[in-house]
Amino acid sequence: MRPPAAPAIAILPALYWLRGLLTALAGFAAVLVLALLADQLLRALGLPPPAAQPMPELGRQALAAWLRAGCLLLGAFLTRAAIVRRA
Repeated sequence: MRPPAAPAIAILPALYWLRGLLTALAGFAAVLVLALLADQLLRALGLPPPAAQPMPELGRQALAAWLRAGCLLLGAFLTRAAIVRRA
């Protein structure tokens, strides 16, 4: 005798919701890691001043902002690719 199929059908929406949540969290982690790597790259190049000191030049501030924006876009594309691949 086979068990009824109703409980499995009720669980599927919850699993899709959980997978979506985990994908979003992975995308957030990817953005965070990429931004931290970009900051370390800037520090290795000697562009920002030492910690707790203001950045005097607008060009350096713009470069840091554009790098972080690029990290955000790259993380969003990675997340979107993960969502499309699982669908």
